[in-house]
Amino acid sequence: MQVTSTRVRLLRGKGIYAIASVTIDYELTINDIKVFRQGADFNLRFPNTENAKQNNQFSIHADEHIYKEIKAAVLKQINSLL
Repeated sequence: MQVTSTRVRLLRGKGIYAIASVTIDYELTINDIKVFRQGADFNLRFPNTENAKQNNQFSIHADEHIYKEIKAAVLKQINSLL
C-alpha cells in the first residue's frame, strides 16, 4: 500500500493541530484524520466508531507500517504549508 494523495488543513488550535485526508493506492480515501502535536512529535487519530457512525464512515484501524507511511505523508504536507 502506498499513500498517493495527502490533503491537510491546519488548525493550530488547542489540541488538534490539523485535519488530514489521505488517499491510498488511488482507491481508498481516509478523511478526518486528526493531527495532534505532543511536544516535538505529532500523533494521528483516525476516525473512531462513534464519530464514523455519525458521518456515515467506517472506523479505521491502521497497522504500524501503514500508520508510519500515513504519518510521514501528513507531516511532509504540513511542512510544505509552513
